[in-house]
Amino acid sequence: MKKRPFGPAGVPVAVIGEGTWNMERDDRTAAIASIRRALDLGVTHIDTAEMYGQGQVERLVGEAIAGRRSEAFLVSKVLPTNATRPCRVAWRSSE
Repeated sequence: MKKRPFGPAGVPVAVIGEGTWNMERDDRTAAIASIRRALDLGVTHIDTAEMYGQGQVERLVGEAIAGRRSEAFLVSKVLPTNATRPCRVAWRSSE
């Protein structure tokens, strides 16, 4: 699988990714198998969002990549209502 550097860190990411929109409508076993097969084939970019299936798809992706997290470059979109300044502060590490 061809890869290209992504972002300032230059992380190598496959040029073909796996989209997960509406995957909550698929057979769960088949959806998980699809993501795992993509990883087997060298697909490292998995695109999801918290709004897909109201979080169901993110949980499905998490199950699919369990034990293989280092192989996946995850992209998850966040709803604007969940991207408020107080939310970002909550994720800061203690200094």
